[in-house]
Amino acid sequence: MIYLAAGLSLLCLILVIMLIRLRFALRDLSRQISDLSTKQTNQLVRNTHGQKMLNPLINSINDEMRSLRESMIRTERTDRQIRESLTEISHDLRTPLTAASGYTGMLKNMELSEEEKIRYLNVIEERFETSRELVDQLFYYTRLESDSLGWNEETVDIRKVLSSVLAMYYGDFEKKHFDVDVQIEEKVMPVLGDEDAVKRIFSNILSNGLSHGEGDFRITLSESSRENGFLFSFSNRATEITEEEAAHLFDRFFTKDTARSSSHTGLGLTIAKTLTEKMHGHCEAEIQKNMLTISIFLPKTTGILHKD
Repeated sequence: MIYLAAGLSLLCLILVIMLIRLRFALRDLSRQISDLSTKQTNQLVRNTHGQKMLNPLINSINDEMRSLRESMIRTERTDRQIRESLTEISHDLRTPLTAASGYTGMLKNMELSEEEKIRYLNVIEERFETSRELVDQLFYYTRLESDSLGWNEETVDIRKVLSSVLAMYYGDFEKKHFDVDVQIEEKVMPVLGDEDAVKRIFSNILSNGLSHGEGDFRITLSESSRENGFLFSFSNRATEITEEEAAHLFDRFFTKDTARSSSHTGLGLTIAKTLTEKMHGHCEAEIQKNMLTISIFLPKTTGILHKD
């Protein structure tokens, strides 16, 4: 009995010592967490007392700290991008509105001829239409990014959609005296996606070409020989765009400084890329011999087209 009692006493002493050491280790762990929470550092919690039983807890705490720091970095980056985006949007909206305001003031001049008044009114209308388009693109992009945009998954004949979009822009090309070479294969081209999204893709690319292109337009739509799908390409002369700039055309709010007066935020091509990728396609832009080519690939579907 004496040996048993002595053994129990020794065990209790060992347990008490272990609990005391564990208490100090937990106190030190709490202090480290408190200190690190007030600092911007990549330092993690350490097991300074060598308590192996605390390793799973410490590893879990460090994982959470890494995740929290990554989240904070993403939040700061997003916040910075939002501030930069607001600055860009403010500039792009101010440009046409300022011009419209200037022409409105000129209309107050009673000595203007009727021809001059009509010309100024047309300019004002054009500037306000530009502002409306900017707001529309921004609103659409915001809904697209927040996944609040309605999406109909259906089989769409992109040849038919492109033909209708080209008809919409025919007058705009004529107004700018741009010749357009259109080559579209005579076949049904079914893809799986949203018809309004496909219209937006084609429309944004054509609109971008009209705003920044210098002529020599070439539009093709054909079945891809390398992939199981269809390839749309839009080419135009662009002497002021470099290879490096072409690689960033789909970046959000990317615009050349020389094109700022056109009051386009660069969202149009970003939206086109986002919609294309949502339909499991891909897009790219390249410049060769002063010719800019934007290519859109969309995968073919075997779904049944519903005729109107």
